[in-house]
Amino acid sequence: MGKLTTKQELFCQEYIVDLNATQAAIRAGYSEKTARQTAARLLTKANISARVKELKDKRAEKLELDAYWVLKRLKDISDRSMQAEPVEEWDQSIGEMVSTGEYQFDSNGANKATELIGKHIGMFDPKLKLQLEALQIKNEKIKKETEFIEERTKLIKGQSKDTSLLDVLIDTVKNDE
Repeated sequence: MGKLTTKQELFCQEYIVDLNATQAAIRAGYSEKTARQTAARLLTKANISARVKELKDKRAEKLELDAYWVLKRLKDISDRSMQAEPVEEWDQSIGEMVSTGEYQFDSNGANKATELIGKHIGMFDPKLKLQLEALQIKNEKIKKETEFIEERTKLIKGQSKDTSLLDVLIDTVKNDE
């Protein structure tokens, strides 16, 4: 990793405060007029992005934050958001809140937490669908090859006289190749 100038180090320190690159550049002493372009250029430099990652990792370690902590919190939020809460309203005659008999839950909180968990585990990766389809095709091919070998073994051992199933399996294997 290349050595950072004092200004670049200050930019890195300021950037992790709020992840606002333009403001970090200004706070680090770069020109306000060109702060946006300067910040974008700085973030493309390998030594600066490595330093920012290092600072973020140190901060996360100090706060004892990791993917497990985040996922646990998201799960807790999702679970809590799905709980039905009684709807209450103010009753002036008795001077207190009373239940209306209706219930509500925080669908936005539940949806957002569930979405973030799904993103973390790769559920929304478009490549995942293609990978699953390829895996299914591969599994089907292995299944057919296994059936073929079993039938062939039966023929070799003399346990089967009917070769029609073997002929179908051979054709299927040939067509798959």
